[in-house]
Amino acid sequence: MESTSSFLQSVRKARSYGIGEFLEIIGELSQESTRKGLLGRKTKELVTFGIALHKQCERCICIHADDAKKIGASENELEQVRRIALFMRSTPGKDEHLWKSWKRSWQQFVLTKGAIKPRNRELIALGISIIMQHRKHIRLHVRAARSLGHEPGAVVEVMPIALLMDGAPALSQIPSLVKALEKAEAHDQ
Repeated sequence: MESTSSFLQSVRKARSYGIGEFLEIIGELSQESTRKGLLGRKTKELVTFGIALHKQCERCICIHADDAKKIGASENELEQVRRIALFMRSTPGKDEHLWKSWKRSWQQFVLTKGAIKPRNRELIALGISIIMQHRKHIRLHVRAARSLGHEPGAVVEVMPIALLMDGAPALSQIPSLVKALEKAEAHDQ
């Protein structure tokens, strides 16, 4: 929970500051994203790699694939992140039937045997969902990560990574993340 409160404190500070102070807050968040919290460094790097893939930033992809390997990620894990990014790119538009079909396919995919635990696949998808600014996805992946055993603080640790990779657009998704966590909590009780 310490990571969650430190993140929320940074967000509160950012609201009352100007651009110089905002950049300082981003620096603080950068440190937060690399600290070991409820999520290990490798999981955080796999989330970052997933976001880089979705953004199709070749430089970022190379950097984060190399960083992930340096801290122990296998080729199988990197390949699974690639599949997650591909899956997320295939998200249908507003067609509700396609969304339901996509969601069922995702649920089958996430539970298949693989190099990355299903609960961590959900966090990778959540990171991508935040930069996609896709509220339905944010709700889906928060709820699934929670139901697969992640604490709220672990879920929140994805946000500083998304902020570093995407900046202000990701910042706009904080209310969606908080609301999704609140709904997941209410559903658990």
